Parts: sequence; structure tokens; C-alpha cells
Amino acid sequence: MRNFIKYPSLKLKPRRDYCAPVGPSFRFAWKRRIDLLGSRLEFRAPGHAPAPSRWEEKLGPGPHTRSGAGFRTCRLMPGESWEEASLFRRLWDFYGLWFVGRVARVYCYGAVLRPKQLGESINFLHPSAFESAVLGYITAKWGHDVDEDDGIPFQRAPVCWRPLKEMPVPAVVLDVQQAVSYAGSNYRLLFFPISADRIVCFSFCYDQYCTGPLEERDSKISPEPLLELIDNVIASMRFTPSAELQQAIDEVKQQCPDLSVSPECQPLKWPAHVDKDGITIVEYDRRRYPEYI
Repeated sequence: MRNFIKYPSLKLKPRRDYCAPVGPSFRFAWKRRIDLLGSRLEFRAPGHAPAPSRWEEKLGPGPHTRSGAGFRTCRLMPGESWEEASLFRRLWDFYGLWFVGRVARVYCYGAVLRPKQLGESINFLHPSAFESAVLGYITAKWGHDVDEDDGIPFQRAPVCWRPLKEMPVPAVVLDVQQAVSYAGSNYRLLFFPISADRIVCFSFCYDQYCTGPLEERDSKISPEPLLELIDNVIASMRFTPSAELQQAIDEVKQQCPDLSVSPECQPLKWPAHVDKDGITIVEYDRRRYPEYI
């Protein structure tokens, strides 16, 4: 538990030395439960904990039904090829020692994703289709962010690709890393399918409030307490398929007994776009989606 005397939210002096920030304790995290098309997701996560000076709305956890209510087009995505339905949102601020105030944050956001145009033969319960969908989604979301002057992408992904074999469906954790010092953020993402056409993504965006390239920022404010909290939340995830989903999983297993995704995945060649299907990665051309320019 955070010591509110040693790590107060009040800022009275600038940070001058290396800082290992302190935020919400996972030890006291609440148990959450979300109904996903009749399946059940259980996990633990701390309560909403923004700094007192900030107003951030929390969300959920709430159920997701087959009706499709609540879906909206994903923001900041050329081609607008994916939709999302929000499930869960929390903000966790982290503080430095002796009145240096807020120095870092983790923003947790969970949502159900689906492409707007999905071929009838696509089944995200199949590992290869799921993997293509994940790579297509992160490319649609971040692959187009580029410095037009030098062609350097703002983000790099996937990094630290890690399949989760303990899940009853294909599942993977990956990082999206900031590639330049003046734009972008860092993310740790968890993906797993809940039906043939829908995927859950838990996104953990984490930021340190200092300047410089990634390595330099890490030397000023340690990312380890942030990543430890993120990994604890991910490790607590337990997904129990409904009878209907389990039947669909068993049918896939007849063709593919091992539901694991690839053990490794190298970073994609960005900048890049995706086609209107949200999955097929195509060559970057800023004129492809002129309405987004």
C-alpha cells in the first residue's frame, strides 16, 4: 500500500534524481467479473486512482451481449476498419518520493473489437486467423503514425510477443513501444477471442513524466513498478468459455489441436496501412485515406 506521507500527490519540488514511483497496490486489488457473450472473464485490478487534481471517468466492468449495442468506430484509425465496445476503464497514477508529485501513470482500457468488414470464412478462434487480426489491428491503430519528413514511424510493434498458453483460447501479450522521443506512448496489450468474429483487447498505456528517448526516460523514472502492476493484472485473468463457445473451440481443435499462436513475432515493417477489411496489411501511402489527412 502506498505510503501517503512519503509519496504524496502534492508537488512542492521538482524531481532531480532517479525515481522509483509508487502507485496503487495490487495486493488490495478488487476482483472483477465481466460477462462476454455468456462466457466469463474474471481478473483483479486496483480501484480507480487518478491524482486528486485530475478528473478521469472510470467505466465498468460491464457485460457484452450479442446485440452489438455500444459498438463505435475506433478513433484515430484511417479507413475506420475496426469497431470497439468499451468494457472497463481505470487510471492509476504513480508518485515520487517526498513531494515531487505525480511522475507516471497507467491507463487501463478493456474493449471488445470487431472488424467492420469480416469475411465469412474468417474465424478468430483459429490461431492463424487470430494472429492476423491482432497484427492487422495494431497496424490499423499505430502503423500509420509517421514523421512525414524522414519516414520514421512513431511506434514499433509487436515487441515482447508472449503467447498465453494457459488461456482456453488463442491469446497473446505484446508491447507497442515509442520509437521516437517526441511522439507516441508505450503500451502493453492483451488479446484473446470471445467468438469467431470478436476479440477482447486490454490496453495498458503507461507514461513517465519526463523527456528524452525511451532509454533515457527509464534512467530517470523507473518503468518497473508500472509494468509490475500491469503484469499482475494480466496474470490474474481467468476466462471461462460458455457452452456455446466451448463447442466452437472443440470444432477448431479437430483441425488445429494446439490453439497457441506463434511463439515469436518480429516487429512489423511500419509505416503501413491496412485494407478496408482491417486485417490485410498493405504498403503505406498517405493518400490512401485522404479523408484522414
